[in-house]
Amino acid sequence: MRSIAMSRFNSVFRYLFVLVLLFGLVTPVFSQAGRVSGRVVDENDEPIAGAKIVAEKPDANPPIRETTTGDDGRFSLIGFASGQWRVTASAEGYNEDFGSITVTQSSAPPANFTLSKIRHALVQALGEEAMEGLDPDQIEADLEAADAFFNSQDWDSAISGYESLLTQLPQLTNLYSNIGQAHRAAGDYEKALAAFENRLAEEPNNENVKADIARTRLAMGDLDAASELEATASGLDASKEDLYNLGELEFAKGAVDTAAGWYEKASMVDPNWAKPVFKLALVALNKGDMETAKQHFQKVVDLDPNSEEGAQASATLAALP
Repeated sequence: MRSIAMSRFNSVFRYLFVLVLLFGLVTPVFSQAGRVSGRVVDENDEPIAGAKIVAEKPDANPPIRETTTGDDGRFSLIGFASGQWRVTASAEGYNEDFGSITVTQSSAPPANFTLSKIRHALVQALGEEAMEGLDPDQIEADLEAADAFFNSQDWDSAISGYESLLTQLPQLTNLYSNIGQAHRAAGDYEKALAAFENRLAEEPNNENVKADIARTRLAMGDLDAASELEATASGLDASKEDLYNLGELEFAKGAVDTAAGWYEKASMVDPNWAKPVFKLALVALNKGDMETAKQHFQKVVDLDPNSEEGAQASATLAALP
């Protein structure tokens, strides 16, 4: 009898032990009953269906919970451990949003999100009112096409493209500079000045536009513009053409030393440009410094033997003693 009683006791003990193990393992899982719910809408308070919801807590098990919103923009998840969770809402075509929410096993505040649409850079820069009725992607494509014409020196097509864009978006006043530079490159100086003046009317203190006006006037033979251009060309941030042209003016006046200074700066901006080196050779020749002149002429031949300057430098070298 004692053996039977002990056997029953052992069976009951094993049964109770198994129950303890089971409940000991299961209880922590069932104790995580925290719930997170909320709604995702757009800027007009319209629900966003299919928005992705990601809740994260590194020390939780599991540390990440995910779901998506229904047609009404709502979502709900259960089984959260208590504590701070980072909840992120995202949807295609919208800017992501996130927040921190405190979850308890009794209740948690709603995790509501309002997602703003991702706007094209032009819309962000100019505003929705300016872009109303316009396709920003098409505007961007048209601008790229006009720039391509400009870079390939198709001045008429570039000007036409920029002017068309200005008709649609008068706010793009920076295009007046592109138009002015294209007109100047094409030799139409009056139209170039008009375009630069339009830009300057919008930005009276823009030094780059003032320099463009001075360059254009200088190209028209207005030597008084040289002093205005010189103010912007005192450093290596000026264009090589500016520096070279200032050297040309001084050389024409017989101020060869001053001219040499501008040619040297032009050459420093672009060491592979033969024109200022050729002029430095002429300056040296003018001063009777034959060895320096020969060195400069040889450099011109090395840099650009097939250019007009290269041919003249080669002929001069052959003629010099």
